[in-house]
Amino acid sequence: MEKDLNINSDVKSLKLNILKENLKQDWNLDTDLWNEEFPHDYRFEDTYLQLSFVLRDFNIDELKHLISITNIFDIKNYNHDVATLINNFVRSCVEYLNCEIEGKSDEYFKKFDKNNNCFSYEKKIKNALKKHKLKYSLFFYGTLRSEEVREAVIGQKKFNISRGILQKHKVYKVKNANYPLIKFTNQKSDEVEGILIKDLTTEEIKKLDKFEGKNYFRQFVKINMKDKLYDAQIYMPQKTLIAEEPWNFDYWYKNNINDFFSKEFNLNGVKEIKS
Repeated sequence: MEKDLNINSDVKSLKLNILKENLKQDWNLDTDLWNEEFPHDYRFEDTYLQLSFVLRDFNIDELKHLISITNIFDIKNYNHDVATLINNFVRSCVEYLNCEIEGKSDEYFKKFDKNNNCFSYEKKIKNALKKHKLKYSLFFYGTLRSEEVREAVIGQKKFNISRGILQKHKVYKVKNANYPLIKFTNQKSDEVEGILIKDLTTEEIKKLDKFEGKNYFRQFVKINMKDKLYDAQIYMPQKTLIAEEPWNFDYWYKNNINDFFSKEFNLNGVKEIKS
């Protein structure tokens, strides 16, 4: 995947990976044309396919998981049933869109009922995906670098932890608070040290999301570990939080962790300190 992709570009690349590389279909798509709000038509043989229409209800985590279990070169994880469902779904999408272009949508739904049309296939794929545990990779740059905080939020567990660097970002102390926020600077000289934890479960992610609260959201980034880039997510702040001086984890751990637990720690969302 390309570096520094925005979320729409990530979605496009992941879909193309599923369609072209993993399912080995003979796609010939112009990857420069892409607009989520006003999708272009993509030609497949003698038919049309809108890339934004395909797997439109799947998030990035689910798309990555589909890639991992439909890769025919990974026999250990390969799932023939899911791959077959996606192939049938794509064919059904092509037929539906062609009928729609010709003004014959009614004929499509007469031919395909609620169990085998393109909309039902998407539900079937989601249900099949639920049988395979979805794993997440998160990069922690703030309080969750602390083992004490992680255990308080998601419990004791032996995690796969690696040290890494997030480039073109800086971490700052939140105004009047004992926790940080991160900002994208687009400067190569700016680097954030932290830890990358892989194989987090959906249940653990829900606990982390709840702990981070309404002021943070998950964003996909590339983490540098030994000159190799790895996909992960970080918790980015909403614009409502105000940054102060640069934040230092070692100083916080030595001097402020107790105040954090007593004043701001809350499993239902870190308490926001009023200005």
